[in-house]
Parts: sequence; structure tokens; C-alpha cells
Amino acid sequence: MDIVCNIDNRYVPYCGIMLTSLLDNNRDNEVNIHIVAATLSPDNIEILRSIVEDTFGARINFYIVGDNLVKELPHFDNDYISLSTYFRCFLTEILPSDIKKVIYIDCDLLVLNSLKPLWDTDISGYALAAVEDMNSSFTDKHRRLGLPESYLYFNSGVLLINLDYWRSHDVMNRLMIWMGQYRTRIVAHDQDLLNAVLSKEVTYLSHRWNMQEGMLRRRRHTLPSSESTIDQEMKQPAIIHFAGKHKPWQEKCINPYKPMWERYTDMSPWKGMRPKKHIGFTINRLTFPLQDALGLRNGYRTIKLK
Repeated sequence: MDIVCNIDNRYVPYCGIMLTSLLDNNRDNEVNIHIVAATLSPDNIEILRSIVEDTFGARINFYIVGDNLVKELPHFDNDYISLSTYFRCFLTEILPSDIKKVIYIDCDLLVLNSLKPLWDTDISGYALAAVEDMNSSFTDKHRRLGLPESYLYFNSGVLLINLDYWRSHDVMNRLMIWMGQYRTRIVAHDQDLLNAVLSKEVTYLSHRWNMQEGMLRRRRHTLPSSESTIDQEMKQPAIIHFAGKHKPWQEKCINPYKPMWERYTDMSPWKGMRPKKHIGFTINRLTFPLQDALGLRNGYRTIKLK
């Protein structure tokens, strides 16, 4: 299985923790990790290499590509999303031509099961396979991107990408042409771009392959028709995605899977890493049950961790 991550130096610890969860739960699978970055320090390269090769006996490849590919793409200085996320749009140019497909995976998530069923998904005839976005019921993005309201907007945090299809259908150039014409419509970076260009060339995966933070909330913003399916699949998620503003390495993240993220943190070189606590948030958190009861806050559903 070929797994791709786009990172920068800031995200190396979170990538390493994610890879620890991925490799721990895929010990019986042959895994090749591909790290794409504009730049990485020698120390960061070595620590990721050690996790993948020394600890788990898998293989890792690094592609240090500079920022020329992405420096002109839309980006906001106050945005927590790095420009490196756009690298997934250039994988046919970055990766060797003999790699036919990849699983692209973000670093703000945990892999809790084998990825082999995902890898074996038939995507012949499609550019990629993806999971419904946790805010798919909001149609503002449809109007902005010129998509019909019936279209199911997908999340780009976990993608099974058919690189052979991309090569034969000139996908990378099509992405750049659309960007050149409509760049002012982009808000969600590469996710908007991929949805706009590949809306008729995507097939959808089970929610268990990208169980996003918003799907764990009491009030969801997915399509109503997805409710029962998500209820069933959240019982055995394969990938937990800490999508959204608050990440598990931050104090304000109270996602029910945060203790599991800390468990994999302690299996990694960053053992014991925790966010600094602030008394104001600690006190405020005591009021969350009351806020939930009054409907003032959209709290999490009850999750039983294994």
C-alpha cells in the first residue's frame, strides 16, 4: 500500500503520531510511506525515518519539492491550513510514474484498523474515492463552486487516488486551469478545488474511512439521509479525523477520541506531550454539560473507546 502525507516542519510530530497509529494497526500489510514537503530539516527527516523503518519495519520515501508548485495558490496568512495541502494536486508530477494509486491521508487523524479494505476498493474509471464532508448539507459552497445542490461535497482528508486515471485524463492541468479562472471562489483550499473539478469523477467511501469530528456531534451537518449510516459506522471507525479548528494537541479539543490520540502519542518519540492547561478553560469546561442540556452548545455523542 502506498500512503502519501503532505507536511511541513511544524506538522512533523503530528505526522509521526498519525503514522504510529497507522503502522501499529497495519503490521500485517506491506506499507510504503511517501512524505511530500516543500522543505524538511534533517532532524525531522531522521525522526520520521526512524518511526517508519526502525520501529515498524516499513519503508519511507521523502520528496522535498520546494514551494514553486504552490506559492501562487490561494492562502490566508491567518489560516491554520498550510500551503503544503495543495501538494496532493501535484502527485502525478511528484511521485514515480510506476505508482498507480495512493491513499492520501492528513496528519490530524488516527488510523485504528487495517487499511487493506480501503486499498482494495475498485476505483477503475474514477479519479478518486472519498467520504462525504461533515458539513455537506451547507449549500453555500455549491453556489460558490458552481455545483448542483444535489452534489455530495467530499472531504479531502482521506482520499484513494487513481494516479493512472489522473495521468490519462490530464487531471493536474485541469485543476490548474480551473484555479486560474476561478481562484477567488476558493475558500477550503484544495478541497474546494478537487470538488469543483472532479465532481463527476468521484466515487464515495463508507464514512468509517474518514469519521470526521462533526460526525461525532449530537447535531450533525451531513445530509439527513446519512444519519443512520453514520450512526452504524461510528461504532467501528477505521479512521478518526480531527477535522476543524481544535486539534487533539490543543487544550480546547475535547473530542472523545483525544485520549486515544494521547495513547499513540505516548507510543511515539513525543511521549508525554500534552497541551498547557489554562484555568479559565478548565473552569468553563465544567459548565459544558449544562450548556449541552440548554442547547447552547453542540456537544459530542457518547463514545465507548476500546
